[in-house]
Amino acid sequence: MKKTKKIKMPVDAVVAVTYRCNSRCVMCNIWQIKDFPEVSPDVYLKLPNSLRDVNISGGEPFLRKDLPEIVRKIGWACPKAKINISTNGFLVDTIKKVLPEIKKIDPDISISISVDGIGQMHEKIRRVPNAWNKVLETIRFCRDELEIKNIKFAFTLTDMNFQQLYQAYDWSKRLRVQFTMAVAHSSDIYFGKENVIDVDVGFLEKEFSKVIKKLLKSFRPKDWARAYFVDGLLKIVKGERRPLESFAGEDFFYLDPNGDVYPSVIDNIIMGNLEDCQEFEKLWFSRQAKKARVDIQGFESNYWMVCTARAAIKRNPIKVANWIFKNKLPLDWWRK
Repeated sequence: MKKTKKIKMPVDAVVAVTYRCNSRCVMCNIWQIKDFPEVSPDVYLKLPNSLRDVNISGGEPFLRKDLPEIVRKIGWACPKAKINISTNGFLVDTIKKVLPEIKKIDPDISISISVDGIGQMHEKIRRVPNAWNKVLETIRFCRDELEIKNIKFAFTLTDMNFQQLYQAYDWSKRLRVQFTMAVAHSSDIYFGKENVIDVDVGFLEKEFSKVIKKLLKSFRPKDWARAYFVDGLLKIVKGERRPLESFAGEDFFYLDPNGDVYPSVIDNIIMGNLEDCQEFEKLWFSRQAKKARVDIQGFESNYWMVCTARAAIKRNPIKVANWIFKNKLPLDWWRK
């Protein structure tokens, strides 16, 4: 008989503050959602202080005029959390006006800017005119004028842009920002569509290998962990099982704009509603939340995303360290 897990308070969360979006991405239908309810900033005061990473997402977060207040309330509720804002970077004028205010609230704020291709490819995927130039302007503003330390070049791989994977990594280095990536997943509650990547696996292995080797050659341990994560993404694309099991609904949750809490952006089972509960702890240990955990056991999609993988990597330091040592050591010898 399987032992009952001892559930602790979560440490990681994606908080979607709106489903409104000014992009028209080919791999996501969020922009088609109309009039989806959005909770007030005060509701985010109920988030648990156990959180260590909070990714403010959307839709496009900068479409919310009260985004600075949301950041302030999340910071009050989760004082030990690193807060990241994921944006498409298209609202250049708004970002230039609002982000300095946010940085005053949280000087350590980090920004992830979606860049799904170089030049025309980014415009083709996002279906927004002048998309490439807009994100470059946003990145340079965040880097040079605001001097934000943690800026991420966030690349989502699809069957349209897979040939530009290494080129995207190279551009992140040119722009002197961090490189992160994802693979387009399928989700009813988030992306609103099914994404299948059916491409030349042999070519992909070569492109992934180049990125992994570059990350492992870095002097930053964070990049070594990213190399492990990218290797996991390659396994997903090849149809293999993810390298570590997910702790969705245990270490991590997804919060939609209406206040509904899900185990992840993939698992379409509501654990409770943040606005309706008196405090998060009661929601997290409620019968509804416990049932949601049981319902996803053995039926989870084979997803591998930063939000859930981060907690899994922290739970398995020895396994990850062994992989890094095994794959990094030959590169270090070669470098010498």
